[in-house]
Amino acid sequence: MKRIITFLTLIVLTISSVKSQHFTHDIGFHTGTATIQTDFGVRDNFLSSYGNSAVSLSFTHTLHFFNKDPRWNADHKLWSYFAVRSELNIITNGNFQHHGQFVQGNNDLAVQLRAMTGTTNITSIGIQAEYYMKCLKDFIYPWSDIKWNPYVLLGVQYSMFSNTLNSTLGDWEQDISVLPAKWRTPGALDVGKGTTFAGTFGGGIRYKLNKKMDLNAQLNWQFFLSDSVDGLKANVIENKDNEWLINFQVGVIYHLNYDRSLSIFNF
Repeated sequence: MKRIITFLTLIVLTISSVKSQHFTHDIGFHTGTATIQTDFGVRDNFLSSYGNSAVSLSFTHTLHFFNKDPRWNADHKLWSYFAVRSELNIITNGNFQHHGQFVQGNNDLAVQLRAMTGTTNITSIGIQAEYYMKCLKDFIYPWSDIKWNPYVLLGVQYSMFSNTLNSTLGDWEQDISVLPAKWRTPGALDVGKGTTFAGTFGGGIRYKLNKKMDLNAQLNWQFFLSDSVDGLKANVIENKDNEWLINFQVGVIYHLNYDRSLSIFNF
């Protein structure tokens, strides 16, 4: 919670510090769904983990640079296509269970796998660079005819997670034999809270709804630098990879201000 408060404070200070500069900045709210690839399900089979989904929420602040040079003949410099977005992303209600061929039948392994369930909640603070296909000044200028502007993104996040593990066969902390053998060895479980860094890559598109607001859709891939996000980290070939997810969100972006040289009111 302290990290979240610190992040929000930094956003407020950033907005205040750039308000009098030749920049524009936005705030946004997004919601969607994240499909998480974990050690639940069949590794490298995305469809088998489709049921391992979660609710995704984001609060964002975007800084544009197209007014870095207020001269009109500088409209199409490289920085006119770039933006930097800081983000607080919350992934919650992530419920896991095993899917695929190994849960079929009545053998001991299948019964143990079907009985296993898990949850995770992830809070990430990060920053991403966005490169737009069309000049941002042309897009954001209120009287422009440009309505759509796709972009690609690359970023880094610091993630805090909390996971749980359960079995309908009994309390695994009292009787570890209710779990499959590969998760009974020391170090094969890491249930509780943890932190990790993650990289993000993806793309999106913005639609200008009116002169102060855009609609935004974004799809990104987030790769965690940890194998403990789901609480399972058995040192076996099928479970040795780190967790990752596909996050799809839609939302709204509100322009807080424009540069005064455009003769447009400020927020």
